[in-house]
Amino acid sequence: MDTFTAPSPTPSFLGAHHLVHRPASPEAFLLKATAPIRQNFAFSAELPEEHRLFGDSVSRYHDLLFPMESLRRTMLFAARRYFRVPASRHPVVSSGSAEITHLDAWRRGGRRAGISLELGMTPLDIVGGVPHGLECEAAVSIDGERCGIASVRLAFLAQSVYDSHRALGRRQSEESAAWLGDPVSPGMPLPEQVGHRDSRNVVVGLPERTGAEGDDELLFPIDAKAAAELRFEAGAPDDMPPMLFVEMSRQVGLLAAAELRGFVPSYAVLSRWQASFRGFTEPGLPLHCSVREGVRRKDGKVCRDAAGRPVVELRLSFLQGSRVVARVSASVLQDC
Repeated sequence: MDTFTAPSPTPSFLGAHHLVHRPASPEAFLLKATAPIRQNFAFSAELPEEHRLFGDSVSRYHDLLFPMESLRRTMLFAARRYFRVPASRHPVVSSGSAEITHLDAWRRGGRRAGISLELGMTPLDIVGGVPHGLECEAAVSIDGERCGIASVRLAFLAQSVYDSHRALGRRQSEESAAWLGDPVSPGMPLPEQVGHRDSRNVVVGLPERTGAEGDDELLFPIDAKAAAELRFEAGAPDDMPPMLFVEMSRQVGLLAAAELRGFVPSYAVLSRWQASFRGFTEPGLPLHCSVREGVRRKDGKVCRDAAGRPVVELRLSFLQGSRVVARVSASVLQDC
């Protein structure tokens, strides 16, 4: 077993944490590297209390964003140390997902809670023994109770490829935004409507309805610059951090569930999130999110989970101009 304690990978976000490699091949002990096959890891940390975003919450629940970002950062650390991915390669999140499988464990109990991830990482697109991608699946436990699952897929791009893709996307967004115009918001929500106390953490405007009657579509303007300022590490690329789409989806989801189904934000939780990313998001360009309700009952009543709790399924599209940068499927559950 190969064991690491803070400060690696990034203590400013993760705080004190512990990472254990459980190698599948004996040469890992000697070479401090692995064969390009699936490898297993265990990660543990305390859920943060003092943090600009996580410490500013009126929510009754721990946030899916922390295990997702912890998972991504652990993958980056493992990619460099164990899978020999060169530092010159630019990591890009192509997809991610998370789901709460046992809600009780996610409720805040007024004390510090410990979180652990059991991770399995599989290298992808191997060339010369070095992967050009990495896929990770994780089981999530809080205070020893299994309560969620998560996954992330990374691609590692040459800098020239990253620069080319980003320049093309920005040009497409700028050209389409010039004739589409910026979405107009009726105003900003109160912080508590999106689960916060501090208005600086509100990155979503109030929606306007744009769909035809019976097919409601909500359009939310996103403050991309404010969202980018919530990044958790210095020296990161200046494009929008992909994991912040979890936070933006949560804020949009709480507002949409209240608008469409009358959910009370303080008792609502983002219980499932699945995203695919189709390009890079530029903080300097307008960003908006269109939302439609997904699965609906024929009688018009709200759907319910196995425990009988109301749940609304949402389909989110994040756009800059006419360019879709991310598509998200999400569930918002009313804990009542």
